[in-house]
Amino acid sequence: MLLWQACLSYTRSQTGQSQRRLQGVQLVELDRQLNQFSFIPKLLASDVEIRQALLAGDKAALLAANQRLRRTQQDSGLDFAFLLNRQGVTVASSNWSDPVSFVGVDYSFRPYFKNAISGESATFFAVGVTTGVPGYFIAEPVTAGGVLEGVVVAKVALGVLVDGWSQLPYESIVSDDVGTIILSTRDDLLYTPTQAVSATQQAQLLSERRYDLQPPVLESVPGEPDKRLLSDGAQSMVFLSYASSLSTEPWHLISLIPQRAVQKSALLLFAALLAACLIAYLFLRLFQQQRQLVAAEKRNSQELEEQVLLRTAELEAAQKRLISEANFAMLGRMSAAINHEINQPLASLRLNLASLRTMMETPDADRAEIEQIVVESDRTTKRIGRVISSLRSIARNSNAHFEPVDLHKLLDDVRLTVTRERPKLSAHVVFQQGDLPVIVSGDEVLIQQTLLNLLYNAFDAVLKLESPQIIVELAVQPQTVPGESGSRTAEHWAVVSVSDNGSGVKAALQESLFEPFSTSRQHGDGLGLGLTIARQIAEDHGGELQYRARPRGSCFILKLPLHSHEPGSTGSETQE
Repeated sequence: MLLWQACLSYTRSQTGQSQRRLQGVQLVELDRQLNQFSFIPKLLASDVEIRQALLAGDKAALLAANQRLRRTQQDSGLDFAFLLNRQGVTVASSNWSDPVSFVGVDYSFRPYFKNAISGESATFFAVGVTTGVPGYFIAEPVTAGGVLEGVVVAKVALGVLVDGWSQLPYESIVSDDVGTIILSTRDDLLYTPTQAVSATQQAQLLSERRYDLQPPVLESVPGEPDKRLLSDGAQSMVFLSYASSLSTEPWHLISLIPQRAVQKSALLLFAALLAACLIAYLFLRLFQQQRQLVAAEKRNSQELEEQVLLRTAELEAAQKRLISEANFAMLGRMSAAINHEINQPLASLRLNLASLRTMMETPDADRAEIEQIVVESDRTTKRIGRVISSLRSIARNSNAHFEPVDLHKLLDDVRLTVTRERPKLSAHVVFQQGDLPVIVSGDEVLIQQTLLNLLYNAFDAVLKLESPQIIVELAVQPQTVPGESGSRTAEHWAVVSVSDNGSGVKAALQESLFEPFSTSRQHGDGLGLGLTIARQIAEDHGGELQYRARPRGSCFILKLPLHSHEPGSTGSETQE
């Protein structure tokens, strides 16, 4: 039947469009998971202890390298980190003290070693030959004095990501460069091919010891390339297949939707259309009967004509309602895409409105406070607008550019932000910034991010105190720097200090406070990159970020060069 075929074709088309959108989200998450640990081997490759282990090779150097790898593995969330010499033999590993250790194991047959020992970064997915656990390997060459001495490797398991996919109403699989399924929400599909594997490819898999290839269970349906037949011996099931390519690796993400589910949706649509046709037929019959009645009873012709017009108006109203419902359905799909991005500003807006409603019910309400709530609500709505605008332009890259930034105004914005997001602790923050504007040259968003990072660290430090105190002070200080011919010139800096009366930073951590993965928080509360990023932002602006211990608490000092470098200037005047 043509109607049934049309319903089935339409349902498959809609399912495909919906699936492409969902796959886009999965692809972004998978690429992020593969990329987020890529910088760790690069950091390890430049580490002095790692290089010393390859150059010296004595027990002390190897123990230091083992401990360094263990700290990195624990702080970053890696599964394993290990060091290979030029022959591909493991000389140090994060699990050196475990019953099953990588130390002494020869991994020279692995492609990631062969590529990295030639001087290139390398990645590889395989089942571990020592542990039997599959993972994603990231390798980086280690050089000393321009000579390649070995390879450092990080291993990441992707099981958590697949566990998240298992909550979706369809099956998700990932195939590698030879078409073998390496990630799957169904265990029975792991390491089975999705296409024919040549004898050369089988020999390559065997030499690399990548994984044990299993007999194929997922086959293409002849004449229908978008369908796959899954046979497990007892029964067979047909799936609609939708594939997309990753940008990080030559892999493919494939979604398998049961054909029966699509047919069920098409059947519901078919039934709805049949019901609509029946209703239309009944309306047509009624109209014909009315026309016959008009011909038979001329005296009632005008009345019957009015009834026909009334019926027509009702049909038009019904059509408008259908169009309106379709528009609301589209709006619902759009809101699902931006829901998580605007929940926080909406919550802030609801809180402001609730406060405003309470104050309006109070006869002697403070008008100034009402006006302040209205201003904050206006800022919140503008923030929502910026979120929506950013979603429309998410595919475009925007590079930050430096421009004059008034730190006095920026601190006012920071005060409003922490008041909304941390209302209880923000009440204990004292801002000492004076009245004159202090102008620096930089990116307002990045400087604000740095100050918020320092404030939130201070909040964490005083969280359990009965009388917490945090002081944010803005000042202008001269700094003498060497000039030409041995002379010395005065250069003015804007200085923002954030002090707290918390427990401070332990002496053992102060030297490595700004290094990656250095943190005083409990394990699992963060990677320890916040202060590293904050210092990098300060240096990118030509300034610096310092830590100063206090008898009680901590003090972080952010220094930025003034936009106007004339002696005695507060930066209030800018030049174009």
